[in-house]
Amino acid sequence: MRKLTSISEMQKLHFGSKIICDDGDDGFLTQVIFDPAAHGITHIGVKQRRLFGNTVYLPYDTVINATGSGITIRLKLAEEATASSSSPGGVLLDDKSTVENSASSAKGRLMLVALHPDSNQLAYLVVHDLRPGQDTLIRAEYITEISTGHIKINVPAATLNALAPYRPDSVLQREVEAALFDAAPLHVDLKAISAHVLDGVLYLNGNISSSLRADIAQDQAMGVSGLLEVKNNLVGDDRLASDLALALGRDPRTRDLPIGVYPRLGVVRLSGAVHNSQQKAAAEEIARNFDGVRSVINDLLVDPKAEQLNVMSGAEGGESIDKVPGKYIRHTK
Repeated sequence: MRKLTSISEMQKLHFGSKIICDDGDDGFLTQVIFDPAAHGITHIGVKQRRLFGNTVYLPYDTVINATGSGITIRLKLAEEATASSSSPGGVLLDDKSTVENSASSAKGRLMLVALHPDSNQLAYLVVHDLRPGQDTLIRAEYITEISTGHIKINVPAATLNALAPYRPDSVLQREVEAALFDAAPLHVDLKAISAHVLDGVLYLNGNISSSLRADIAQDQAMGVSGLLEVKNNLVGDDRLASDLALALGRDPRTRDLPIGVYPRLGVVRLSGAVHNSQQKAAAEEIARNFDGVRSVINDLLVDPKAEQLNVMSGAEGGESIDKVPGKYIRHTK
């Protein structure tokens, strides 16, 4: 049984995408060569940009990554330039290929071919004008036949009409940004959030004040019609505080020292006391290199007798100090 692959993991071959070599860009994707027996792509056809440039054919196993931003290959420009211009055997598909629905009279034009990353087999197509004026994502299970310049699918009319349109990334980007801005609880967090749509997938990166608000951001974005997936990589201050505190407690250079960790949208303030300047520098180094930390404010005091940490505000029960982190608890409020 094939492992389920998320949309974000798939390779997306957009006709017209630039080709990115190890040492620069040259050419753009014009064709893909399909092997009907293996149900996979064997080669890509690349139109070179130089004057009178030929179309050359590269084995698909030279492709490292393929998205709407470009196709990265493991070749140098000189190697790409000397690739064969003879078309390999197989079924040729390009942006003029017709996609025909045998369940109706609908026809459209092929825009994009997406592949499973582990097998090179077709995962889905994006077809223009299969429904008038719309782009539509068609999963591989609906494909019944592939020949040069022509793909047959069988999608019942009711199923086809129920499919959400495949919407341009630029449109989705604007609507995601508007949706996040409309969520009042997120206003304080927006400056530290990066939201980027690529191939219908929303990538949420950066920092946010809490893990709960990270969930709110995802739920808010999921209301945008046409998003295929959300990759929520937001780091909440609460999680960052506990994880960084744990790292400081485990490192032999800072273990058992009264160091407080106080993040604010990824900007971490270290407060408390250490025994010497080497420990102060080590704590800052650990924090700066920790995933999710944007910057560090090192307010640690050097005190050879440091054993307890004065907290920023009294904890429940009236306590005003934390025990030595690593031995007891670490305050992260």
